Amino acid sequence: MNCSRPHLLPSKQYISAEDCDLLDLLCSRFNVAKTTLEPASEIPTTLDIRVKQDAHIPSHVIAVFDIPESEWGSSYQPLLVPIRVDLFTRGFRSKIIPLSPPGSTFPVPYCAENAEGQFVTLPVVPLLVPHAPSIPLLFLFGLGLETRSHLLCCRLLPAEVIGEFPAPPTMANIMATLCNDEQLRERSKFNQGLWKNILSLGPRDSHFIELAQTAWNVTVEARRIRQRNTASHITSVPN
Repeated sequence: MNCSRPHLLPSKQYISAEDCDLLDLLCSRFNVAKTTLEPASEIPTTLDIRVKQDAHIPSHVIAVFDIPESEWGSSYQPLLVPIRVDLFTRGFRSKIIPLSPPGSTFPVPYCAENAEGQFVTLPVVPLLVPHAPSIPLLFLFGLGLETRSHLLCCRLLPAEVIGEFPAPPTMANIMATLCNDEQLRERSKFNQGLWKNILSLGPRDSHFIELAQTAWNVTVEARRIRQRNTASHITSVPN
């Protein structure tokens, strides 16, 4: 990796930022309010979204889901993720947004009758992905809207593990000791999901990819260490 060890050490600011809502953060970067659909409702072709500030407005909403629509239960809701097509084309190799007709312009905010503030009508693009919860993190960094390595690392690994970067064996050993089984499963699910999304959508930021791959590799090794230690403990217990 190209970053130095001190650059990755988390401060208290970034440790507390671990609990922030990444979709809220992504929406704030595009100056729009977070929006949801009613559970089990059909994905619309367009969506009216409240505008917080008339600047850097998104061009589309991606309705992200990791379960085929035919299998949605009564409570399932896709994530509604704002993006800009120019940033996505620059930051990703995949082609998920249909080409706009020649001469098309970006959506323009408007004032709605009987409603305060401005709104913008955005086309909605359905997208089936390997792991929906990690898409806001992927888009924040893949679109170039977020560059703080601390925020990324604290989402993927415990702060104590990040402090041992760049020594993956030590990081894995600390993670196996520090996390309980449920925490390891949750970290594994998220980090594997993010890595699968990276392989599927093809972000171009090599630094982001390296950090995500390191986190996934460390998580895999931590689970192996935990499994070996558990098996060893079981065999050493007298009958």
